[in-house]
Amino acid sequence: MNVLSWENISKLEGQNVMVLDGAENEFDVMIESVEEHDRNGEIHEGLHIERYTIVLLGPNHAEFPQGNYIISHPSMGQQILYMIPREENRYSITIDTTA
Repeated sequence: MNVLSWENISKLEGQNVMVLDGAENEFDVMIESVEEHDRNGEIHEGLHIERYTIVLLGPNHAEFPQGNYIISHPSMGQQILYMIPREENRYSITIDTTA
């Protein structure tokens, strides 16, 4: 099973994940939503396409600059993912396997 599949990650909406920064500080953040994109789930050139964005709600006492972070949850293990700031303690991680 692909632990970063839409099927797996969309079930985590409303749950907390652990974010580990480059200084090995750990933060609990909530998956506020998982936004599905066009063509998610389609087959392209024989490959299953995953296209969605994870929106995280971070703690008020921390800010995360754009970059790679270790994101951890029992259902997905530890994954190094690229996270970008949005607004008001929100961050996004986009998964797109068409690239």
